[in-house]
Amino acid sequence: MKRDDSKVEAENLESRELLPIGEVSLLTGVNAVTLRAWQRRFGLVIPARTPKGHRLYTPENIQQIHEINVWLAKGVAISKVKPLLMSSAHASETDSTALQEGDLWHEQITALNSALFELEQQKLHQILDEALGLYPFQLVKQKLLQAWMAQLPTLLEPRLDAELLLAWLESELASRIGGRASFAGQASLAQIGIVCLPSVQGQKTAEHLSGHSNMTHSSISNSSITNRLYCLVLRLELAELRVSVINLGVLDTTSLGLINNRLKVDAVLLLPEANHPPSKIFELQSLLEQMAQPSYLIGPFAPTLTALSAFMAPDLAEWVSQVSAAKEQHKKQLRKQKNAAEAQQGGQADER
Repeated sequence: MKRDDSKVEAENLESRELLPIGEVSLLTGVNAVTLRAWQRRFGLVIPARTPKGHRLYTPENIQQIHEINVWLAKGVAISKVKPLLMSSAHASETDSTALQEGDLWHEQITALNSALFELEQQKLHQILDEALGLYPFQLVKQKLLQAWMAQLPTLLEPRLDAELLLAWLESELASRIGGRASFAGQASLAQIGIVCLPSVQGQKTAEHLSGHSNMTHSSISNSSITNRLYCLVLRLELAELRVSVINLGVLDTTSLGLINNRLKVDAVLLLPEANHPPSKIFELQSLLEQMAQPSYLIGPFAPTLTALSAFMAPDLAEWVSQVSAAKEQHKKQLRKQKNAAEAQQGGQADER
């Protein structure tokens, strides 16, 4: 008698080391949406399926994802990767040929600049949708977002419309951050507060802004622009890591001290601007030592505060994983205590 095909398939799947798409995403750094797009649009990384249609990935699938990531890091477009997935010897011969097509990231940065300076909302989101949908976030962060925003301060600082362009870009990316922060219905793994710490010049800029004065382009320091742009990338990364963010804007050390023991977050990330005088650094150190929440320095100017090296931010992905695991363990302990209390109450009721 012929056995049911679905039963045979299920038994074959159980006999192999197969992982669901969520675990593969954590293992490879490629999110589930991107893995589905690779399969649907380019015929890459074809997983096995359960009788109910759920994707299960083999060790061969995972190895292929790693190989794809290597090609993408070299600047090869995802649409050009499939022919390159061959033996190492043959692949090395085609390596230089593939890269002669040019760096796709450079083209996208040029297009993003055009969208920004022309305030083209649809074009901006189209470019970002394509990149974030087809490539691992860390690759997009390094090759596109960070590279783009590293050049923007120099382009923006001399422009009369610099503040307008920055405000527009912040608004557009904030809408994306809000969308990605919904976590597709999943609970956030951690909550973080973000604070920008101005330098002396930065404080003057903040005062101008709060006073609604007529700012000229010279009022916006390169340091301030760099930090504002970095903060946007940081918030996109935290959303990708399923971290909810409370953006507290620009606060000096005095104002920062007022949130101590009041803000209920897992950590506070501080983005210092450049050129903090020694007195301010000493004041900041005293504050960091008193903060109830773990507080870390992060951003392009954080490494310049060498006296505060003990407070530099850890790897965010690793930190989120640790916080999430600690929270899950705490929940288990609470459930165990609750069950024990209920069992004890039930026993006392039986004795009566």
